[in-house]
Amino acid sequence: MNWIKSNPFVATLAAITLVICGALYFVGSQGAKKYEEAKSSFDESYQAVQKAENIPLYPKADLRNGKSKALTEYGVAIEDLRTLFDGYRPGDLKNVSPQDFTASLKQANNEVTDALEAAGCKIPEGFLMGFEHYVYDLAKEKATGVLNYQLEGVKHALLQLAESRPSELLNVFREGIPEENDAEPDIGSKDVIRQFGYEVAFKGSESSIREFVSSLGKTEPYYYIVRCMKVENERDDPPQVSDAKFETASALEPAAAAAVDDQFGSPFVLPGVEEEVPAEEEEAIVVEPVDSADSGRILAQVLGSEEIIVFIRFDLTMFLAAKELPKP
Repeated sequence: MNWIKSNPFVATLAAITLVICGALYFVGSQGAKKYEEAKSSFDESYQAVQKAENIPLYPKADLRNGKSKALTEYGVAIEDLRTLFDGYRPGDLKNVSPQDFTASLKQANNEVTDALEAAGCKIPEGFLMGFEHYVYDLAKEKATGVLNYQLEGVKHALLQLAESRPSELLNVFREGIPEENDAEPDIGSKDVIRQFGYEVAFKGSESSIREFVSSLGKTEPYYYIVRCMKVENERDDPPQVSDAKFETASALEPAAAAAVDDQFGSPFVLPGVEEEVPAEEEEAIVVEPVDSADSGRILAQVLGSEEIIVFIRFDLTMFLAAKELPKP
């Protein structure tokens, strides 16, 4: 007691230190208790999750069997679909020398040109099926394998176009590929196809475009996807009466001319046309011979004979090597 009185500062400091240590011990013990409780709860939940993950399918065996059956059937369907597209996989594309590729390009271009000219189709000057860049330059050898595939694909499409008999081929554009610039193609690990874009513009009849588009959808061994198409009429103005082509009565057989006069009276007047027809239009008026067995079909008016201009963009789709499917 005398020491405390003699050393009040030290005694006070010791008392404060003792109180603080006691408080720290209490707080630490409470925190340790909460930590142990939290750790115990976490370990319990973690073990429950691990146990649930090890169960094949919770909670019934018939659900597990149903899932396995569905996965097996899905795998078979995917395998069948993959087999269906095996014909569009070219396999390994072998590179050739630049000179050999140039020779193949010229041969293919001659074949397409001959087919188009035989169909009466006008061809643009300097036509080379979208490979005009190689008129003066040689292809890079490491790109020749892919270029050959592109070449055969567009040749096949243009031969189909020749069979549809267009009147004029306006343009063929081919999108470049990275290999032509010493770059690698952007093919992801999950990609199953690679696409090469083309644009073709031509002029022809309505049937020619119908036949060409139909051929793109059914031909093998190349798989084409039409991306967009634009169709314009060669004429902006609607057909006029003067566009109609009829035979004049004087050009008919006597019996046919008499039949026309009998049914319509003389002189014959076109519907919607004044009785007095100018001489320059009279020459363009033609009347079909009348079939007595079909009095309802008297005139055949030929209008809309102009052609249409077609722009079509399509992709040549190359299927990549098939990937191994994971087991269910």
